[in-house]
Amino acid sequence: MERNLTCLIIDDEPLARELIKKFVARVPTLSCLGECNNAIEAVTMIHNQRPDVIFLDINMPEMTGIELLKSFTATRPQIIVTTAYPNYAMDGFEYDVTDYLLKPIPFDRFLKALNRVRDRISNVGTVESVPPDNGTMTNADKPTLVNKFLWVKEDKKMVNVNTDEILYVEGMKDYVKIFLPDKMVVTHITMSRMEQLLPDLDFIRVNRSYIVRRSAIVAVNGNTIEMVNKKEVPIGINYRDIIKDISRE
Repeated sequence: MERNLTCLIIDDEPLARELIKKFVARVPTLSCLGECNNAIEAVTMIHNQRPDVIFLDINMPEMTGIELLKSFTATRPQIIVTTAYPNYAMDGFEYDVTDYLLKPIPFDRFLKALNRVRDRISNVGTVESVPPDNGTMTNADKPTLVNKFLWVKEDKKMVNVNTDEILYVEGMKDYVKIFLPDKMVVTHITMSRMEQLLPDLDFIRVNRSYIVRRSAIVAVNGNTIEMVNKKEVPIGINYRDIIKDISRE
């Protein structure tokens, strides 16, 4: 069962705050502790409420979101930056934000950011740099996406996977199974990292353990997805609205 999370919304735009609140209301395991229209007011509320995650606008008067990030100590909530300015992305990631959402924010992208929060929280204290052979994973061993080709380490060799051939990905704690039409590749990587590497337009996460290729979906039957290889994949409760949305596309 997924842990319930709490959040705080910090944005000087009323309409932007309202949109995030509507999104939060659609997620049963997420609740909003409050909202602030400026970063100065948020400092006290963060200290008193101690939210799990903050949806933080960057471009605000008096005190910017970046200035608020600089004020945090080592212990802080997960931060999801929300802004209309793409040039702020590098500033946000410099302070190890969990995700960066560009306004106007679609609901499926909001959910993706929230799932990254959950993955970060669940992976606290784990070491992601130990490959299957218990050796030391160098930068050359880490999963890399070059154009549409994903290089991953399987056993002691680097395998080239064409993302156009991936049907779906199944997560197994710190490993994933990559299912292709004629074989399966197992590699050491978290689902959150895999989700970052795969193109958003081609793939969609449908529960904590599965990412599927949109074009490989044959049918949606209730809370189950049927894939082209007859595999049935369950739809997570927090992902059902996404599936409804893509079925209308």
